[in-house]
Amino acid sequence: MTGGYGLRLFAGFAGIVLVMLIVSAVVFFSLFGGYRDDIDRSELRTAGNALSVEIVRILRRAASYDREELITLIREQAQHAGLIVILTDGDGRVIQGFEPARGLKDGHVGLNYTVLAAKSDTSGWYDAKLHIGDKWRPSLVRVLIPPNVASRRDSGVLMAVTFGDERRFGSLDELVGRLIVSGLAGLVAAVIIAMLLSRQLMRPLEALTDVVRRFGPDRYDMRAAESGPTQVRELAAAFNAMADRVSDNERAMRGFIADVSHELRTPLTSIRGFVEALRDGTVTDPERQASSLEVVHEETRRMLRMLEQLLDLSRLEAGQSRLQRSRIDLDELFGYIESMFGARATEQGIELRLEIVPGAPTIEADYDRLVQVLNNLLDNALRHTSEGVVELAARAADDGLELRVSDTGEGIAPEDLEHLFDRFWQPESRTGPGAGLGLAISREIVRAHGGRITADSRLNTGTTITVWLPA
Repeated sequence: MTGGYGLRLFAGFAGIVLVMLIVSAVVFFSLFGGYRDDIDRSELRTAGNALSVEIVRILRRAASYDREELITLIREQAQHAGLIVILTDGDGRVIQGFEPARGLKDGHVGLNYTVLAAKSDTSGWYDAKLHIGDKWRPSLVRVLIPPNVASRRDSGVLMAVTFGDERRFGSLDELVGRLIVSGLAGLVAAVIIAMLLSRQLMRPLEALTDVVRRFGPDRYDMRAAESGPTQVRELAAAFNAMADRVSDNERAMRGFIADVSHELRTPLTSIRGFVEALRDGTVTDPERQASSLEVVHEETRRMLRMLEQLLDLSRLEAGQSRLQRSRIDLDELFGYIESMFGARATEQGIELRLEIVPGAPTIEADYDRLVQVLNNLLDNALRHTSEGVVELAARAADDGLELRVSDTGEGIAPEDLEHLFDRFWQPESRTGPGAGLGLAISREIVRAHGGRITADSRLNTGTTITVWLPA
């Protein structure tokens, strides 16, 4: 696993697991501590009740009680139950001989008969904390003999019980040790799992990074494998889509350069030939010189026209050509088209039909650009129709205006139809003065208006170009 992202991913996994272990340990010990205290108090009450019966029996003997017998009894019982047992008078002072092995702070339990009588629970025991040795220990205290009842202890006798170190802390320490070992084992396992998961997540990212690095000139065919988590698959799919567009643009650019070179080569070759002939004196006849200069002039105009069209097309494709929209008067538009192409159609022996179907809507469009589109379409229709009809019709369609240019000309083969709006494209069977840019420009103008342009054609039957513009 390489890279800063992989390390951060691994550290994130490991950190989450560590935090979960710490939180789980804190919650567990908190709950376990309370549960352990409840069990301790219950066991202390049970053991203390049994012991207190024996102690009271001895203390209530009519004659006297044997101190050594009492101490021996308490020690045996305490050792058996893992207890520390302390006897005090009614004021809470420890009776001699009943001090715990490591001493009680100040020799006093901090409680007296009055307090116990007022606050002890229904079992007769009172929860307390005694500072024995160097620890504060949860303890239970109760009255064994009330004041003025014991023959030798007029102030009464109290008993305090708590667990010794071995009893209270032994099982807990053992459990803590096991939990620590288990936690460390879980942490090691979590680290291993985190490493494996990080590697699994990073592998498709590393493969994608390698593809991105190698993608470039002469390697536009590189594509990323769409595998791994959902986000990585989506990223790879987005890269592949981008790579497809880059490849298409690269091919289009190369094709464009080749097409421009081809289109410029012919006029430049012609111009060069005539200029060299004039320069070398090969052409001396004034009439032929004038004719050669006219050819040079026309070829120059042709190249200039083509370059202007290319610039116009580039602006349209880049969205840099602003439309000057206005309300289009169809009668005015069709009248202008009639003046532009009527005489030419009559000269070619072709019937030019112009029709505005009732209900055709008025649209907002760039008048000059719309005229440019119709000029391109009608010019192509007249150029490739030897006899018959060329028609321009306007009608309402799909909440917009439909302009349809149809002819009865030579038609276009089905396999060529999909290339009709490509720049520089012309069918092999067609020859003419155009550079093959008019329909490509028309398509971009229609798109800029939010419309669409389509073509339908049959060989030896005719072609129909349909332009739809939103109303």
